[in-house]
Amino acid sequence: MARNEYKRKRVYYTKAQITDGLLTRGNEWMFIDGTEYIGQYHSYTTGEIFSEVAFVDGKSRMLIPYVDVKSIGVTDSEGIDLAKNFHYNSIKSVDIKKSKKPNRDIEAITDKDLKNGYMERYFGYRYDDSCIELNKEKYNQIGSDDGLSGVTYKKLKLKWKLTGPIYDVKDENGKIIESGVFDSNKRTVFLVSEKHPSIKLKLLDYIEFYQL
Repeated sequence: MARNEYKRKRVYYTKAQITDGLLTRGNEWMFIDGTEYIGQYHSYTTGEIFSEVAFVDGKSRMLIPYVDVKSIGVTDSEGIDLAKNFHYNSIKSVDIKKSKKPNRDIEAITDKDLKNGYMERYFGYRYDDSCIELNKEKYNQIGSDDGLSGVTYKKLKLKWKLTGPIYDVKDENGKIIESGVFDSNKRTVFLVSEKHPSIKLKLLDYIEFYQL
C-alpha cells in the first residue's frame, strides 16, 4: 500500500534536518500521481521532498523525481529504461545510473573550525541549477561509483563564517575593522551565486551555525 503523500516519515524534525525555501521551475519534481510540480518546496535529511516553502499539514504533498510520462517505455540519455523505473502511484525514485540518491548531509563543525572561525560547506551542484548540501565524504565521492553522478553534479564548496560579531564592525569612516558573521556569509553567498544562482535560494540564513 502506497504511503499517504501528505504524511512525513517522522513527526518531528530539527531545523538542521530541513532545507526550506527551495524553488523548482520545472522538469525536476512531480507528485506521485504524475503531475509535474513547479514552485517552492523543501527537503529533509531523510531524503523526503515536499511541496510548499515549509511543511503545511494537509497541504504539503510528497514529491518524487520528475519523469515525462510520455517517454515511459523508452530509454533516456544514460540508457535507463524509464518504464522499469517509473510506476504510477508509487513513491519510488527513478534510478540514476552509477549514482546515489541525493541526501542532504552537512559536515559537522570541528574544534579546528571553531579555532579558525569558519567551516567549509560542500555542495553537489546540478546541471539544472539546483544543488544539495553534502558532507565532505559525499562531496569527494561525486563522480565515483559510490557517489552522485559526475555528469549530473559538479562540486562546489565555500567558506562559512562561524564566530565573531554578528554584523560588520566599522570605524568612524565606515571602514570595516572586523567582519561580521551575517555580513561575511551574505557577501560569500552573493559572490558564489554569480556563477551558481540557486545557492542564494538555499543559503538564506546567514547566521546558521553561528557560535558565541
